Amino acid sequence: MQIKHCTIPPKIGILLVINIFIVSRNTIKKDMEFKMKSTKVKYNFGNQGTFMIVYSAVLVYFMTGLTVDGLNIIVPGFAALKGWDANQLLSIATPASVAALILTSFWSIVIRKWGLKLSTTIALFAAAVSIILFAQSVNILMYGITETLMITFINCFSVIGGYAMIANWFPKKKGIVLGFTTMGMNVASATIPALLTAFSKIFDPNGNITHALYIFASILFLVGIFNQLLIKASPEDAGCFPDNEREELGHVDLPEGTPGSKERMNYLQALLNPRIWLLGLAYGLTGMGTVGIMSQMIPYLSSNRGFTIQAALMTMSVAALIGVLGSYLWGIVDQKWGTKFATQIYGIWYAAAIAMLIAPGGQMTLYLGIVMIGLGIGGNANFAPSMTTLCYGRSDFATAFSLVNMIHGVIRSAAFLVLGLVRGATGSTETAYLIFIVMSVLGTVVISFVNVKHVKNVEA
Repeated sequence: MQIKHCTIPPKIGILLVINIFIVSRNTIKKDMEFKMKSTKVKYNFGNQGTFMIVYSAVLVYFMTGLTVDGLNIIVPGFAALKGWDANQLLSIATPASVAALILTSFWSIVIRKWGLKLSTTIALFAAAVSIILFAQSVNILMYGITETLMITFINCFSVIGGYAMIANWFPKKKGIVLGFTTMGMNVASATIPALLTAFSKIFDPNGNITHALYIFASILFLVGIFNQLLIKASPEDAGCFPDNEREELGHVDLPEGTPGSKERMNYLQALLNPRIWLLGLAYGLTGMGTVGIMSQMIPYLSSNRGFTIQAALMTMSVAALIGVLGSYLWGIVDQKWGTKFATQIYGIWYAAAIAMLIAPGGQMTLYLGIVMIGLGIGGNANFAPSMTTLCYGRSDFATAFSLVNMIHGVIRSAAFLVLGLVRGATGSTETAYLIFIVMSVLGTVVISFVNVKHVKNVEA
């Protein structure tokens, strides 16, 4: 069905962008004054620290590749292999992802009991087993259950385990380090679909998707062994210093992942912590725009802007590659001016990017919006773990972030509901995009209520 084009007068589009900055100006004014004196970005990560950055990027590479971008190949692959309805399989991804987010939030309990390193190894092995079971699905019910388990354990070893290691190694340099780490997500968007397609044809010219899944399961088994034998979850375990700076040792708390500690925040305390809910809400609102725009960019460009499918696909790929640069640039903003200020700027930036995307004004504003969105998606994953590290330090990161990740993930997933309801009621994708503009601004407002001036890892 053709999606109707919602015509917006040029003056309204321009005024919308201006109003975004006016509304947000007072919200961030105090924090802007607080951050006028920037912090120098330091790249002295050390050899082992650099290795940990690359390793964490690999972990999130699998997360994005197998649970998000890989569905472009996995869903039609299963539909062709089993004769199942592709739309039904795709619809399962939403409840599976929400259920996985909830289950993942409990992984911090495992970390407290068994330690960060062993719990990450367990999650890698469990993810590999889940992928094998997923590949062997004999009916829709088994497909849904095993997909939920696969997404759960992949998130446990990547965004919980991997980010907790980053918090341990770089409590002060987290901004720029996460800028490098999250590049793994952008690389996954560009490579995982092609790898799944290639692996599917290794043993079967017809492209049996189960072959690709077995290969990735085997890779995760090997990564699990590697993790247990060679990875050091904290710099202290490797005989190094946090942030690779000896003088920082007295200013950071104990590393995350020491089993049985009774001094750290427990799951119930985290669940009742108002700041965790503020963080989850803020990043959920800004994340809605990212998910909503990227999930429908190809249909929007082809149906509303006259792109061919091939041109729309190429445009989305270019946006993803621009995101690699965006990860680095937003990491610099985070490191130099602080995570809270960077988040506020990000919310305004992304709202303006969406406005440029849908504003009438010819190809110039459209392509400017695409470039801005590309840079924006590169920073989307940086700030939530960085802000959690700032507010809760190394010792409580995994417990706090497991809940922040769940809250912001569930809210972010509401983007699909907004798209469905608004398009169904108005026939316009652009009307839904206007709502995402408002959500991005609201995210900026909400994060402003988070007080970071008195936390133990304050960036000032």
